[in-house]
Amino acid sequence: MKSLLIRVALAGSLLGLLAPLTAAAQRQLRNPLNGRTELQLELARQNGDLWWGSLRGQHSFGRYGELFEYNWAQAGYEHFWSEHWSGGANARLAFYNRNYTDANGNSGLQFLLRPELLLRHRGDVFGFTFGQRLSLDYELRPEPQRNLGQARLRLDLERFYNVGERVKLRPRLAYEAAANIRLQPPDDTPEERTLEQGIWRAEVGIRLSDHLDLTPYVARQTDFAVFLPQFDSDGNPVAGGRTNVRTPVVGIDLRYTLFQGKAPFERVQLPTQH
Repeated sequence: MKSLLIRVALAGSLLGLLAPLTAAAQRQLRNPLNGRTELQLELARQNGDLWWGSLRGQHSFGRYGELFEYNWAQAGYEHFWSEHWSGGANARLAFYNRNYTDANGNSGLQFLLRPELLLRHRGDVFGFTFGQRLSLDYELRPEPQRNLGQARLRLDLERFYNVGERVKLRPRLAYEAAANIRLQPPDDTPEERTLEQGIWRAEVGIRLSDHLDLTPYVARQTDFAVFLPQFDSDGNPVAGGRTNVRTPVVGIDLRYTLFQGKAPFERVQLPTQH
């Protein structure tokens, strides 16, 4: 019990350290609603480990939105040392089409590769599963952009509920924060913010069978940025500077699970938000 309380207190302290950073922004911008669809395939192994892959498409419902404007393909492996501890690696290839030329001269189809290493712990808190996921990733960006390393912390609470003989519901609430890995901002962007992104996500996983999971969710993504300041004729700031860009999201994940040896078996079942 003592170790449980220590873990909860530590997680709360980490979020508490992040909260002042998110509140320091001077301005708020709101993006149009985003829709996200992800198709996943998972292979569960007899030793408890798993391979998985996914395809995700994203669509903005704003007037400037493009159908599936930002997409990715992803694959990963996760090894379980016990029912509580696991670790793994994955790689994401994001691709999107720009029908214009940006300030760096980039246009057309763009690709971003992002490998990631992760450590995960899952334990029981008053009948709920409390998960902590810590990861390091490194995004390779086209020149002249700088490659970006990030540390990510995700905390979540979830619980299974049986509905009839076969169907299970899995309500879950998660928050993830991403921070840039730099001891100090680069000289050309001295105001760059360390905390870059925060994502709240609420979902209800629907386990229809041993093989099929359907997970609708809503989320709010906040990107913490510094834009070029703009001033009126009297020199008063009217736009730019430290800004929180918020994006409401609705999405659905569809996962199909294969089992080594074909017959289903008991295992640790991760949420569709890997």
